Amino acid sequence: WKFHRRPIRFMNLSWYLTLLTAHTAQLSAAFDEDVETSHCVDLLQTASELRSRLPRSRGYRQELRNLEDAAYVAEIQVGQQNFDAILDSGSFELVIFTRDCAGCGMAGHQGYDPKQSQTFAKGRLVQELSYGSGDALCSNAFDRLDIGPEEKGLHVERQPIWLVEKAEMEILEKSRFQAILGLGPPTAVKQQAKNELDYLQSLDNKLKEWNVTVPASIKSHLQSKKTADFLLGNLDDNVPENLQLRFLSICLRAHRGARGLAVWHDQNPRQRSAFKRLAVIGKITWGLSLKNVHLVSKGQRIPIACADGCGAVLDTGTSLITAPNDAVKKMGQVLQALGANCLQEQSLPHLEFELGGETLSLPPSAFIGFVKGIMPAPWRLRFHQEPFIQVEDCELLMMDAGKMTSTEHGPLWIIGMPFFRHFYTTFDYGTSDQDTSIWVAEASPDCQPQETTTNLLQVSGTSLLRVDQSKLRLPGWMVNGKTMPF
Repeated sequence: WKFHRRPIRFMNLSWYLTLLTAHTAQLSAAFDEDVETSHCVDLLQTASELRSRLPRSRGYRQELRNLEDAAYVAEIQVGQQNFDAILDSGSFELVIFTRDCAGCGMAGHQGYDPKQSQTFAKGRLVQELSYGSGDALCSNAFDRLDIGPEEKGLHVERQPIWLVEKAEMEILEKSRFQAILGLGPPTAVKQQAKNELDYLQSLDNKLKEWNVTVPASIKSHLQSKKTADFLLGNLDDNVPENLQLRFLSICLRAHRGARGLAVWHDQNPRQRSAFKRLAVIGKITWGLSLKNVHLVSKGQRIPIACADGCGAVLDTGTSLITAPNDAVKKMGQVLQALGANCLQEQSLPHLEFELGGETLSLPPSAFIGFVKGIMPAPWRLRFHQEPFIQVEDCELLMMDAGKMTSTEHGPLWIIGMPFFRHFYTTFDYGTSDQDTSIWVAEASPDCQPQETTTNLLQVSGTSLLRVDQSKLRLPGWMVNGKTMPF
């Protein structure tokens, strides 16, 4: 269950007028009509203030705590308060649950308290963010962010943050983290805000062409929305950008219960022979092309999906690999036909595919394992079939996204945490001269990049995971039911 911005889309004029009339209070909350010039200037100057106070770039290796192999958290400090944060390459902002948040469960009980911060500054923007299991109402603010100890860690003096003040998610009742730190490309938020501004301007032009008289109250709210989108696009709330980050690496040790690793300001993978470059084609995500997905067993390559191409997002915040319904069904059928037996790990097939222009393989432990616990009811209702397909003595650990989510490049796959247990993965945020990229190298047991020499059958011997369904993190895109912004 992941955060994403909920875009407003107007399909026709009558629906647009009805929506605006019905949601007057909500739209006015998005940005006060009497926007103070000083506040606008304050927001627009945030980026220059952040960068002027940054120390020189320096590498920092941070251990990630393992939450039952379903999530990993990093320790951060915001406003002199300590929190466990999900490092999430599928979202873009720093989102924190507040202590008085309604409906936030344990995340709220241990959440952020502005009164305890000496560096807190309140903002005036509000947005709704969506989880796979519900929605959250957030307001923006500014505070100091620290990652790691004072002497060798990373710091942002005035980091824009989004404070969750109300949520409707029963899954948060027993949450063991209090923040989600987005690692998505910095241009994503700006691009989404620009898209909304362009759409609103297009709508303005159409209304003028049609000689439609729009009530003054609706005009006012429309202008407020434009102003909010403009400020949002200039808010610079992306942590990697504010850290002037070029390279960030994520690796999750493969053994059950083992810790993960984040390397901030890592070495340049171009200068390390073990790495392969994956070409990013996503405009606002870490999106990659995915082709020719096969199961490989005893030299036999069995086609599964994406012969004509798919879109895939590398997502550190999703517990499993998520695939379209037909791919998951085909995987289950092939495994059953092969007589896959999880008590004989050495006989299980591995998964081969072309990702970002490179041929890669994942061992059986990335997509086969044991399941316990009960999946929350809101999630079960979103699946077209039982979420896991039974194979002998264990299950296919892939989430079924149904047929509802696609990209301009084909059906959408979410490549989650299992990928990072096998590949040391470096997110390259690029420069003005070089585009964003992803670099991968096979990971050693202690999360060091190494040359591709590993025998996948030996890797499978690291033992299959036992996953608790009640702790899984799902991608928010599973709830959209439409083509996602890629």
